[in-house]
Amino acid sequence: MPLLETLINLEKLLRQYDFILEANTVAGAIQTHALDQGRAYQQIINDTWWVGEDAVAEADLSIAGGFTAKARKDQDAFQNLVITLYQQLQEKGYDNEHATLITSQYHKWLVSRM
Repeated sequence: MPLLETLINLEKLLRQYDFILEANTVAGAIQTHALDQGRAYQQIINDTWWVGEDAVAEADLSIAGGFTAKARKDQDAFQNLVITLYQQLQEKGYDNEHATLITSQYHKWLVSRM
């Protein structure tokens, strides 16, 4: 899946669960990507994308969706997209300590079903 498609899917999921600020952050990266891919990668690899208040990667769709089966399924899809996004950034030479920790934890949760 191309990086742009990953971003589009992330934005869509975030909007479905009313993570407006986070979805707007992703939309901004999509717009930047159309103009300057390198600058978009810099935006995405920034710590604020991965950790802290309003961080895209820390959105929890399952909580926002009331732990319904659909919300849990969407959270799994979200975590997979976050993992994919970071792998795509790494392939382009971008790295972030927080992204490594978050994607590692997401992978563990997806495998263990916790």
